[in-house]
Order: sequence, then C-alpha cells, then structure tokens
Amino acid sequence: MPEHAETAPPPTGLITGASLNRVVSFSDGVVAVAITVLVLPLVSLGIPDGATSPLAIITDNWSTFFSYLITFAMVFILWQGHHRVFGNFIAIDGPIMWLNGLWLLTIGFLPWPSRLIDVRGAGQDVVWLYCLTLCLNALILHAIYQHGRTHRTLLKDPRAWDSWLSVSLASSGVFAVLTVVSLAWPAITFWLLWIVIPVRFILQQDGPIARRFYQASRRA
Repeated sequence: MPEHAETAPPPTGLITGASLNRVVSFSDGVVAVAITVLVLPLVSLGIPDGATSPLAIITDNWSTFFSYLITFAMVFILWQGHHRVFGNFIAIDGPIMWLNGLWLLTIGFLPWPSRLIDVRGAGQDVVWLYCLTLCLNALILHAIYQHGRTHRTLLKDPRAWDSWLSVSLASSGVFAVLTVVSLAWPAITFWLLWIVIPVRFILQQDGPIARRFYQASRRA
C-alpha cells in the first residue's frame, strides 16, 4: 500500500470536515433505511397462531427469502464500494454532491423491483430493471471516482487512484451483461448475480489478478 502523497489543501468553498461527515452519515442512513425496507415483506410472513412452523414458512416463501438475501448482498457490496471511495476524499464539491444524490436514488429504488421479483415464475419480467438499477448505481460511483481523479486536491491519497479503471466500473460491466441476459433468461440471471460478489472481492484484494487488472488500465 503506497504512503499517502503530499497534497495541496483543497480550495475554499468545498465540503470538508464535519460537513463531509454529515454527507457520509446521511448516505449511510439511506442505505440502512433501504435494507430495513427489504425485510418488511418477511415481517408479514409471521406464524399464524403457531399453526405453521418457521421451516414451512421459509419453504413456502423461499423466493421471497432468496430475493431478500441477494438484494441485501447487493446493497452491502454497493455500500462497501461507496465507503471505499469516500474514504479517500478530504473534501467534495458540488458535482460529487449531486452524483452522490443519484447514487442514493438508485439505492432507495432497489427494494421496489426486489419486492416484485419471484424467481419461481411471476415477476421475472422485472429482473432487467433490477439489474439495470445495479448497473446505474455502479456507474454513478465510478463517475464519482473519476471526478476525484481529475480533481486531486480533493483526495487524501491521489496515487491510490492512478488507474482510470475502478472496481465499480468492472461491476457495472457485469451488471450490464446481466441486464441484457435477463431479457431472455430472467430467472437464471437472478441466480447469476452472485457472481458479482467474488468478482468484487478478487479485484479489491492485493493479489495477482487485481494487479494485472490495474496495470493493464495504466498502460491503456
């Protein structure tokens, strides 16, 4: 891991310090609300008068539980990417504020298509919208990353973002492919979303695959 590069102080008029912390805290709050909304369909599946066992409820509603698990995982990795990106900012400007608002918009929207999806049959037609929302979210975070790269006084460690290629851009590519695939095979696509988790994990580690990933982008 490179040592922090010396950077000039950010220009005045930017969001820094406690104000920046408020932006990050607000973003975390929106993510927390989205995750809370995700669990509401499960809350309504309570055991009626103790007549049905919890295992039977899970078996009868496994599609709802699956939708919750995959969407929770997607929101978590999207939030993790947001956390990593904003951790390198010592200040943000207006464009980043608006881009962050759009990022939060996609997070807040995601529980809706998640609620409509039923991998057993009904509701499969909305899988493309689900994947497209994930793709837009990742692209927006990549735009925030790129804005930081071109305004290096905003960054804590500019050298950490030497590459134009980000994990978010790679994820958006996977989501874009899945969006197209979902038009023909929606049920299969919902299962394929799990691929995103190991892809992001590998690219975020200091391993040979991740090093080749970033070295190739620097040579481009």
